[in-house]
Amino acid sequence: MWWLRSDRPPLAAKEKGRSPLTRAQLIQTQTQTEQLISLLAAESPNFDPHPYQAQLQTIAQPTPGPLQVAITGGAWVGKTALLQQLTAGQGEGWQYQEAAAPEDQTHLVLALVDGDLTAAAWLQLQQWQQAHHQIFLLLTKQDQHPEPQRQLLLDTLRQRVAGWLPPDRVLAIAATPRPLTVRHHFADGSSTETQEPQAPQLGDLPSRLAGLAQDRDALTWGVQWREMIALQGEIKNQLNQGRRDRALPVIERYQWVAAAAALANPVAALDLLASLAINAQMFLDLAQLYRQPLSLSQAQTAATSLGELLLKLGAVEVSTQAIATLLKTTPLTYVAGGLLQGISAAYLTRIVGITLITHFAQQDPLNPPRTLNGEQLAQRLQTTLSQTQAAGWLGGFVQEVRSRLVSQAV
Repeated sequence: MWWLRSDRPPLAAKEKGRSPLTRAQLIQTQTQTEQLISLLAAESPNFDPHPYQAQLQTIAQPTPGPLQVAITGGAWVGKTALLQQLTAGQGEGWQYQEAAAPEDQTHLVLALVDGDLTAAAWLQLQQWQQAHHQIFLLLTKQDQHPEPQRQLLLDTLRQRVAGWLPPDRVLAIAATPRPLTVRHHFADGSSTETQEPQAPQLGDLPSRLAGLAQDRDALTWGVQWREMIALQGEIKNQLNQGRRDRALPVIERYQWVAAAAALANPVAALDLLASLAINAQMFLDLAQLYRQPLSLSQAQTAATSLGELLLKLGAVEVSTQAIATLLKTTPLTYVAGGLLQGISAAYLTRIVGITLITHFAQQDPLNPPRTLNGEQLAQRLQTTLSQTQAAGWLGGFVQEVRSRLVSQAV
């Protein structure tokens, strides 16, 4: 039976939906977008803010037009049949189209299912609701379910989305009900059967659509909010790209300092090599570039923690061995060869620097946290290590650092 399948979401979901969007929240989002444009202009002298400002103004004052409706759902759930019924005159003031997923400009989503929700469909619906999409969940082909089972299925769907989709947004319909078989009996004892088409069973959907069409503001706010968030994403990407372009030379400067120090004075243990590669001042310089409120004590604590993590992950040992292989040397100990240690120190410095700027880029540029999240840093450090161990990258880096160190030594 459908209620025993294992790919179903929980009936009592813990997640709560987003509260309905308010005008005040929309204004706040617009203000944040304006602040991001100003921040990008302040950090990028050659940046022209006018295109972004004009785009934001267009979003804030949309041109009136039909309300866009996305009809979504799996194969054979009745999307086309419902589309035909609605475009034939049901629910005036709307413009309907079938879609795999709603766009930012979609005012309303009609999500169709012909049975219980799968976990994947439930998650997708919740993501749309979190993006302030207005949603109706429609159980289609209701005529194909016996009345007791139909009501049980409808109640189950309402329980699945309880907390983030109200019960009156979960409806049962049949856009093209199966024809009714009618048997005709005649006086001579013969009989015939005919198939009589049935009228569409859209229930309360048309009246609900008509009511929503009278409250365009609530539908339009969601579109505006999503478009502003998308615009913020573009601005943040440009902001972070500029910051990264300025941060990489800073990281390179510190990696050459670490490499030169290790080349001149090879250390006797892995932990000392890790300490040499991690400079608290680099943390401060990068934090300042990303406008992160980081103190010297916080930088020192974070540097110590990352150094310990590098050792715990075996990154110092593994990287030194990999670099030794690329140099075609086989050191008996980790103190063997200042060149090997110089390259290793440069590599570890770069790993830590890239980890930091990746972490900073994920923070809210308008309201950065006042402390570093150690758990997030640890996760990003492991990701950076994996990325830099990809074939080709480490070899090119080793050759670059080796050439520079050898030329300096000569």
